[in-house]
Amino acid sequence: MTEKNLIKGLKEGAYSSYETLFKLYYAKFVYYAKSLVGDLDAAKDLVQEAFMKVWLNRKKLREELSIHNYLFVLVRRASLNFIRDRKIMEVLDPDLAEEVHESVQASSEEKIKLVKSAVDSLPAQRKAVFKLSREEGLRNKEIAEQLNLSEKTVERHMTLALRDLRNKFKS
Repeated sequence: MTEKNLIKGLKEGAYSSYETLFKLYYAKFVYYAKSLVGDLDAAKDLVQEAFMKVWLNRKKLREELSIHNYLFVLVRRASLNFIRDRKIMEVLDPDLAEEVHESVQASSEEKIKLVKSAVDSLPAQRKAVFKLSREEGLRNKEIAEQLNLSEKTVERHMTLALRDLRNKFKS
């Protein structure tokens, strides 16, 4: 079956065309996504989401374009977004990122939004200390100087911020 016929079948809603597409490219793109993200389960999820997008947007497909290239772009973009989101989570707090990952079954984008919302809900001083530490990479001494606090107070705010965030994601 040619790509043009495959796209035509998809546009008409032929599930057999979708199955053929899946059989042709799924394993190849899982391998590709895994090479980018380094996690087989995440790679499978990313590729499944790409195939889902193809199916949901099948009526918009253009027969003159390559479905292989379209899938490649979808998988590559999803993989790069996954890597970006994972890095953002790890910058915020590696332990917290792991807890969020385990406790929340959501997309990476949704997880980032949840963490940012949780950080924004912290008391003002605690939030300021946390953001200066995790987002700007300042050490406790630098934060203390910038906020005119003692280092012990900064340490206490970080401890409380992390506790509050962990508690939010345990429940």
